[in-house]
Amino acid sequence: MATDPCDEANELRKIRRALVTGKAASEVDVEGDRIRYTKADLPRLDSMIAEADRQCAIQSGERPKRRRFAMGARFRPY
Repeated sequence: MATDPCDEANELRKIRRALVTGKAASEVDVEGDRIRYTKADLPRLDSMIAEADRQCAIQSGERPKRRRFAMGARFRPY
């Protein structure tokens, strides 16, 4: 995919909003019974948005947010 990561992040946010608000739901009518459902992996979608935001920050010359931090430890001599 050779798209702009900033545009991709915006599109992914629109998709997430549509899924969460129910606008992306599918309806099936079987013999008078109406079924409405959506299938989405929201944690995966959130990680895709975070990655697109990270790539957008790199492209625009900013430093991306750190996802992991070093853990420090101190020892007291007795």
